[in-house]
Parts: sequence; C-alpha cells; structure tokens
Amino acid sequence: MWNFYPISGPRAYEEVVDQITFAIRTGAFKPGDRLPLVEALAQTMQVSKPTIGEAIKVLSRAGVLVAQRGASGGLTVVSDNIPESLIMRRASGWREASLKELVEARRPIEMQIIMLAAERATAEDHAALRYAIEKLKEQGVPAGMRRMYYENLFHYNLGRAARSELLAFYQHQILEQLALLLRDFFTRTVDVSVTAHFHQRTLDALIKGDKKALERITDEHLRVLEESEFLRDHAPERLQRRAMG
Repeated sequence: MWNFYPISGPRAYEEVVDQITFAIRTGAFKPGDRLPLVEALAQTMQVSKPTIGEAIKVLSRAGVLVAQRGASGGLTVVSDNIPESLIMRRASGWREASLKELVEARRPIEMQIIMLAAERATAEDHAALRYAIEKLKEQGVPAGMRRMYYENLFHYNLGRAARSELLAFYQHQILEQLALLLRDFFTRTVDVSVTAHFHQRTLDALIKGDKKALERITDEHLRVLEESEFLRDHAPERLQRRAMG
C-alpha cells in the first residue's frame, strides 16, 4: 500500500501532482491500476477536492491519468511515461542542487538503502527488481528518458524494499535531478548492458543477503559517474568519497 502524505505548501495542486507522479515512477502504481478516490486523496493529503481536481486535470492532459465518473469510475493510470515538464516540479520547496552536491549525497543514501534492502526485501521486491532489469535490457540505444525510467525504477524498487519512506523521498529528489542534468551522460556514455549487468549483480547479492558484496557492487556502480570525465568537466573539485572497508 502506497502512503500519500499531508501537504502544506502554497501551491498545493503542484505538490499533489508531484506525489502522484512520484508514486507512478517508483512503480507503486502501474498502467491499469487505480488511484484512491478523490475524496480519499483529499483527506490523506489534507487539501480540498478542487485542489485534487486541478492536479488530475494536469495529469489527464499529460496522458498519465484518466478520470471516469460513475459508480465504476475513478482515477486510472494509463501511462508511466511521465513528461519531463512534470518531473521535479519542486512544489515542496526542494531547491535545485549542483551536480557535485547530488553525486555526493547519492552515495550515503544509496548505501543505506541497499543495506536495509538486504535485511527487508521480500520475494515480491525481488520480482519487481527483476522486472526493471528485463525492461532496461529491452531498451535500444539511444533510448533517451525511457531508458532512464527503467534504470531509476530499479533504484526506486530498492528504495521500496528498504521500507524507509524518508530515504526513498531523498532518493527520489536526487535521481530526478540527476536524470535531467545527466541525460546525455546516461543515454550516450553508459551502455545499457553495463548498467543492466550492475543491476543483475546487485539483485543476485540481495537475494543471497550478502551485504559485503552489495557494498562492493554499489561502490563500483556509483564510481562510474563519480570518476567519469563528464563529472570532472562539470564539477572540477575532486569528490571526497568515504573509504570503503
């Protein structure tokens, strides 16, 4: 069950959009799934029904949701391909970070997520991770933002497996900003098969509960970006990574 949370920002409908697109991008709601009813969303997010309605209009125009009236109606997800215009709306006040900040923040968050996932992941989580890997392998080169969706879906599924909503939220903010800043790097520089191989190794170690292997594989995966020429060109200060024991 996905947990939406109360909203307090001045542009509430944008934060509603952000919460719903976040839930879809993490795989919590897939095409064909139904969202909670408008009344339930309004109550959970502590906003008015017209505010929820405004967000639904935005998502409907973007081809993400379909709203149907009547007893058998409701809000149905029709696409998980979220337009860039809806990604990282930052309605909650999250500021834009520099590339160096994002890369530095990503390491401790991803490391903590993978350690928690090693303890808490279920067979259902393993299946979700396997699905993300298979869909990533199907992507052509260049695959653009669609390739990024399935790459990030793997990480989002790890976040869900960790059972930590706060870590998953920060992971979301970092991954979405990186996706926009590093589109060319990930879609042209990093081969899909290389990323899929890292993900498969991660899943294999996760199933075994091998934390040392998970730490080593995650370190290797993070260093692909941390030590890249692309990052040196855009963030000349040398990143200070913690020593791996």
